[in-house]
Amino acid sequence: MAEELNPDICVIGGGPGGIAVAVAAANANIPVVLAEKGNLGGTNVSGTIPSKALIAAANRYEALRSGPLLGVTGAPLQVNLAKVHEHIRSAMDAVAANNSAERLSALGVTVIRAPVRFVDQRTAVAGDATIRARRFVIATGARPAAPRIPGIEDVDCLTFDTLFDATRKMGHLIVLGATRYGLELAQAYTRLGIDATVIDDRPALADQDPELVALVLERLHAEGIRIRDRTPIVAVARRRGGVRVTVAGRSEGEEIPVDGSHLLLATGSRPNVDGLSLDRAGIELDESGIKVDRQLRTTNSRVYAIGDVVAGAPSVSRAEHHADIVVKSALQHALVRGDPDAAPAQVLTDPPLASVGLRESEAEHRHRSIRVLRLPFSESDLAQTERATAGLIKVIATDRGQIVGAAAVGREAGEIIALWSLAIANRLDISAIQSFVAPYPTRSDISRRAAATFTGLGLTPQPKWRIIDLLRKFGG
Repeated sequence: MAEELNPDICVIGGGPGGIAVAVAAANANIPVVLAEKGNLGGTNVSGTIPSKALIAAANRYEALRSGPLLGVTGAPLQVNLAKVHEHIRSAMDAVAANNSAERLSALGVTVIRAPVRFVDQRTAVAGDATIRARRFVIATGARPAAPRIPGIEDVDCLTFDTLFDATRKMGHLIVLGATRYGLELAQAYTRLGIDATVIDDRPALADQDPELVALVLERLHAEGIRIRDRTPIVAVARRRGGVRVTVAGRSEGEEIPVDGSHLLLATGSRPNVDGLSLDRAGIELDESGIKVDRQLRTTNSRVYAIGDVVAGAPSVSRAEHHADIVVKSALQHALVRGDPDAAPAQVLTDPPLASVGLRESEAEHRHRSIRVLRLPFSESDLAQTERATAGLIKVIATDRGQIVGAAAVGREAGEIIALWSLAIANRLDISAIQSFVAPYPTRSDISRRAAATFTGLGLTPQPKWRIIDLLRKFGG
């Protein structure tokens, strides 16, 4: 039987961003509908969580393997891949439960399990329900996109949605894409005893600071991961027992075959907009995603778009940051100032790399004068006790002390960058970090030490500095 719904908010897509909007609306007693045609939790449950669970297992193995460096030895280590997959499935089930329709319904969200399509600028249809909402939020995410390589369409390729369902034993995993997800998984599988080769025609981690990327690649090469970045791919073909990727050699016309048992696509994604009939709602998009303004409104002012369906680096943190902006704009009617793409990002390799804000090259382009603060992790007493001194923190500030970017590579880099993310979001200057006091010993104190290297008159306006200088000279 047809049903008509008139909520204040209709969220299309049940990934992390969409669920965050729906829950925020329900907590504020605002009528909200969440429509999702697939699994609630999206690729976060099917891809991100299992990959991070795999990485956790691989890192635990590596920690035990390196025990002799600290004088700790034990029985020979073994990897039971069946048990590893049990651990992965357990993590997926736990996160899926937190995103279940039953939990969302209990919080006050009306959940519809059906595809959605717009019929006009203020109306959508989901299954048998017609939805006329005051505001719509599109949070349908993105899906893996196969690169344009001859033969790729004839090969069974794994994606993050299907990787952990693979039943055939891996002998050699070929990863197309030296992206953060590609490198994370290549290192994890290598540590668990599966060979991995990463191939990309672009530089590895092209969206990160090259200075810090070099430290990550140094470690990956040392662990035996073959990384062929800046290497054109000529063709992909089936072979008995697996797949062959042919790449260009250094000499003109030279071609090198790389044979593997499985092929994983980690090259990029495209927005999930098929079937939405966006044109009927007056919503414009291009190849990179739905077009939005800084408040994340689409070309239809009633409709917002958030997360991976919008152009930008895909991540859960970015999707949830977008959700927060939409909640403040659409529900609280607040003008949100700031950058919708200012969410931190993390590469969970070992060592991990985390960043927020502008890179050095971007800051140089946007600001007349910048200062770059660097401090090696070897300055941390805790890092010395753990023999985890490989790493670096890098902070970008204007000459007046405004923090515009930060990045770190090394153990717990993501935890370190969280403080800088808070500072940038709240427009704090470097003096705020200089006054930060961390418990001893902790790795987070590296942030205060880095901030302390900022020198000069930048933090104090020139007139005030002259008064301070006069008082100092004449004893005032």
